[in-house]
Amino acid sequence: MTEGNAFDKLGVDRSAVDALARADIHSPQQLSEADPEAVAMASGIPVERIRDWQDRARKTGVKRSMGAAAKGWLIGVIGIALALVLGWALMSIGSARIRVAAQTKATAESKLEIAVSFIASDAIEELRTARLALHGNNWGSAATTLSRVEDKITVMGQVAPSGRKPEIDGLRNQLMELQQAVSDQSRDTAEQLDALEAALDALRAPE
Repeated sequence: MTEGNAFDKLGVDRSAVDALARADIHSPQQLSEADPEAVAMASGIPVERIRDWQDRARKTGVKRSMGAAAKGWLIGVIGIALALVLGWALMSIGSARIRVAAQTKATAESKLEIAVSFIASDAIEELRTARLALHGNNWGSAATTLSRVEDKITVMGQVAPSGRKPEIDGLRNQLMELQQAVSDQSRDTAEQLDALEAALDALRAPE
């Protein structure tokens, strides 16, 4: 449909169409949205005629396009909605990753607990060997055996979960006191050995 035909529905003649074009009005929709006083000044057409054409345009179903401000608001609202959806999606992904990380950490710590339990069992066996040496008054052999216990406690400190660190530190202190007692051939050696064995046994997994 040509411009002339489009304007014909509004009763705008050809000369008026040309005058409107000088006012940069090229379609009924532009005419319906334009400021009538400004169009009248630019085209030389009386403002009453322009208002009449605008009324006819709206009655014939010419839709006003969305203004720049309204478009800006709509774009802004759409942008906020998209940001919220994206944020929710990222939070969901983040939450899923956090759950996976937590499960992985729990699995790893469970395996470390098992490792600590096995090492504690080995250390207890070494303590029992040291106990036999002490019963035979073989202090040198007991000291050598306790050095192997020290190695095992050191490994425990390296692999134990962070929550076990205080217990491992306590074991290390008990062992140092026991080693000193063996070096001094103290009467308290057996009692200290019993205490260290009980502490190691507390780290073993229940059978």
